[in-house]
Amino acid sequence: EEEYNKAIETTQKLFAQQNASADSLSAEDLEGMEGIVKVQYPLSSLQSGIDVISLLTETAIFPSKGEARKMIQNGGVSINREKITDLQMQVTMDQLLHDKYLLVQRGKKNYYLLIAAS
Repeated sequence: EEEYNKAIETTQKLFAQQNASADSLSAEDLEGMEGIVKVQYPLSSLQSGIDVISLLTETAIFPSKGEARKMIQNGGVSINREKITDLQMQVTMDQLLHDKYLLVQRGKKNYYLLIAAS
């Protein structure tokens, strides 16, 4: 029952509280999310910084840079609950939640958890 309640709470943090900061999610919350695609990504790429469009295509969140660019221009991409508006934005380790995670939202209902791995 405790596991069930924790799952409900995490789901509410993710979906119901759209305005809640991604920082409010614990590492346990992030790891325990159901229905979210988890993608491993090399930590080394984030150490030097990577442009947001390359990140989104290298992780297969978008099949092409053109599609990623179009979705960003239409306000359909968020990282850690913050809408991406700058096509040139660099994603770095500073944006990692708990030094390990990036929560990416594509459209209204598609969530991805990027896990930085060394």
